[in-house]
Amino acid sequence: MADRKSSTAKRFGRIARAQQARFRETLPRAARNPSDDKGRRHGHLLAQGQEQYNLIPELRGPGGAIQLFGSRGIKWWRNARSGDVPGVDGPTRNLASSQLACVNFLLPLARRPSALLAFLRLIDPNVTGVEPIPDRGGGAPSLVEFEWVGWDAPLEGGRVTRGAMQTSADALVVGRTVQGLRAFVFEWKYCEEYLRPSDKAAGPSGRTRRRRYQARYAASDSSFTGDIPLDDFLVEPFYQLMRLRLLADEMQRGGVAPAMPLTDARVVVICPAANQDYLVPVASTALARHYPSLPTIQAVMQATLRDPRGIQVASSEALIASLRASDVAGELADWLDYHALRYGW
Repeated sequence: MADRKSSTAKRFGRIARAQQARFRETLPRAARNPSDDKGRRHGHLLAQGQEQYNLIPELRGPGGAIQLFGSRGIKWWRNARSGDVPGVDGPTRNLASSQLACVNFLLPLARRPSALLAFLRLIDPNVTGVEPIPDRGGGAPSLVEFEWVGWDAPLEGGRVTRGAMQTSADALVVGRTVQGLRAFVFEWKYCEEYLRPSDKAAGPSGRTRRRRYQARYAASDSSFTGDIPLDDFLVEPFYQLMRLRLLADEMQRGGVAPAMPLTDARVVVICPAANQDYLVPVASTALARHYPSLPTIQAVMQATLRDPRGIQVASSEALIASLRASDVAGELADWLDYHALRYGW
């Protein structure tokens, strides 16, 4: 494990954005021809006002992803750096968005329970079924929830704001096992990289982070062994994974919802195997220095846990390949074709 030069470390990001630029050329003319300078210069950006084309076709329009997010009070990830227009209630124009990769993967599977089960069994062969998750607002339950922060008490306190300013899982799925219900807390990655991660332990913000997470991290029933100081986790990507593991711990204590207890909860990172810029820890980070012989963020994080099954990483490419070869491939034909066109796997 060694620090990598930025000139080579961004290779996967460039490849991913170039793939999305090629995908943009398959879309209707209005979507693939931005009128603003930023959109014209970056092929992975949709035309403003055409953001619905960031969704797989079955999730566009009434009853689709935008309506689901609105009914759940979920914030879409949007960024001024991508030229996203403020105040729009919908997805980003950035085709390289991990949030959209997650939604386009899982929400169609939520409409096909047998396919969702097949996917979940690739993560954990002990799963025998998928349990509907109730909606806190009284809406219809769903087999998949997005931007999950907990039922009514986010780690950071305050009111629930799913997808904004709180620790939130990109997706939540609850599987049935012979032991009971097991929650899968998903973090979805596409072309993220943390080559020069900043120290989040410094200054007033660092003190706030310690106040929020120290007691949970050190609790007697924490998933963490406590051998490593909390401060050593306060750098990405470990900071995000530590918080998701603490969120999973809270769910193990209190359940997904009232009257929905869990036997356990696991954090699962879905990331392209080709994105080594994310998967290989930066050697100069404090946590990586504790484990110089461990080559991946999965191995490093697992070394800090009482039970290493509490965090695992799965490959986007391998999951798609397995589903393509599975018994549910027929009902997923359009879904598989879309992912081949969109992501190349």
